[in-house]
Amino acid sequence: MTMELDRISNLPGGVIQKILSYLPIREAVRTSVLSSNWRCKWAMLPRLVFDDQQIGATSKSRRRKTSFVSIVDRVLLLQIGPIDAFELVYRKFISASDVDRWILHLTRKSLKEFTLAKFRGSQYNVSSCLFSCQELVHLDLHNCSVKPPLVFKGFRRLKSLRLENVTVAPDAFEKLIGYCPLLERLTLIDLNGITHLKIDAPNLKFLEVHDTFEDVKVDNTLNLVDVSIDFGEASSHSSNLLKYFVQLPLMERLTIKGFLSKCAIGASAEELPKPYQCLKFLSIGIRLNNFEEILAALCFLRSSPALQELKISVHQEGEATAGEATNWLNENQNWAFTQLRLMKVTAFSGIKAEVDFIKILLFCSPALEELEIVAPFEDQAVSGEVNSWLDANLNWAFTQLRLVKVTSFSGVKAEVDFIKFLLLSSPALQELQISARDQVVLGPWSDDNQNFVFTHLRAVQLTGIHGVKPEVDFIRFLLSSSPVLERMTIQPTSADCSLELLKKLVQFRRVSVDAEISYLDPLSSDSDENSDFDSDDYTDLESDSDSD
Repeated sequence: MTMELDRISNLPGGVIQKILSYLPIREAVRTSVLSSNWRCKWAMLPRLVFDDQQIGATSKSRRRKTSFVSIVDRVLLLQIGPIDAFELVYRKFISASDVDRWILHLTRKSLKEFTLAKFRGSQYNVSSCLFSCQELVHLDLHNCSVKPPLVFKGFRRLKSLRLENVTVAPDAFEKLIGYCPLLERLTLIDLNGITHLKIDAPNLKFLEVHDTFEDVKVDNTLNLVDVSIDFGEASSHSSNLLKYFVQLPLMERLTIKGFLSKCAIGASAEELPKPYQCLKFLSIGIRLNNFEEILAALCFLRSSPALQELKISVHQEGEATAGEATNWLNENQNWAFTQLRLMKVTAFSGIKAEVDFIKILLFCSPALEELEIVAPFEDQAVSGEVNSWLDANLNWAFTQLRLVKVTSFSGVKAEVDFIKFLLLSSPALQELQISARDQVVLGPWSDDNQNFVFTHLRAVQLTGIHGVKPEVDFIRFLLSSSPVLERMTIQPTSADCSLELLKKLVQFRRVSVDAEISYLDPLSSDSDENSDFDSDDYTDLESDSDSD
């Protein structure tokens, strides 16, 4: 009798180490009992991750705390190969002397990546030994205090630096950044000890800042291509950073969070002093009842001739009204975003100022191909009335729009009217996706446009269907108005409405002979176990174009 071939053990050493690297360290060590060939394989892991939750340091007893320290000690002691990456994540008490000892051991291992995250308690004072790791390529510190020694000459190979809730003196920070000539990615979140941020990094390509500063100065960073800033309740001095970004010739992605007015160049400026010639992605947060922020947003848009993707997060403070902003928008529509292909609007509530802004963007984006609308995720209902201007603008045509996606759909009249407008104004629409909330109060879908034909619509995906009459009417309207429809995917919210909805679907007339309905399992598993309807992944309903 021949023994079955052990295929895993015969894999190349590098492949086995890769497999072990995806296991928690405790499980990786346990592979040593498989056979004599596996006894030392875990000891050659180049990447070590120690997380006190995974290893089991959740008890308050001293024995469990000591167990975590002992495991780290033992693994490091028995390691017989190089350690390229070391990650330490802990929430319970660990003596700083233990962490210092581990870092000292790592200095002899040509360490390339180091991550230390302490989620509770006072900050850890980073051991001076860490600054002797000259092979470091990535450094990530969370809840630490950093003070480089006087003899520190920088990390000559460091490419990525992430500091979160870190205390560091201004001169130490400038030294840390300035002495890393290869630094490409810098993430700063909640720095302590710095009020005036100064960055000098000639090779920097990615910058992410989440903090408030009295002043920001960025020098010698002409290679930046991706910038994300979140000043929160920042002072007006933070606009200095934005003014500098105008001079970045290679910037391709810009994300601005918080209040846009804090970064405004000036409410009267129609365009920035220098356009973003390479900017392809822009994400901004905006209060659409704030005239200054609307002008700032339009200033960015008009200064980005190559913009292809736009994401807008809408914020509301109190009751938003149209007022001055709406009047200005209606009088200033003489520009075009000729390269804009994708637009996403989150927290859409249907108020007039909001709809007017979206209307302008749609009107000025002749090449727009994908539009995604995300309604508020909270209990807040979409309460706006948009039909007043929809009725007056039904002669619009978004000739390039291929995909419309609506997420967290609540079904109230403002949303129904807006979706109706998008559908009837998009003759080239190929795909429609609607994902409803758990609780939907769907407004009626009128029969006014039953003669409209979607000549290009090929795919429809409806998620969270409740089976109420307006939904059923909408589904019937799509099936009878889409001559080239290939697939409609429907997923009900619960099994309670599945059988009745299924009975109705098979009776609907389909103008497309190739139309196929994929009926997915309900989102909720709360159903009658004795239900007659059952399915696997989905049920395909054969096309019946002759049925009534």
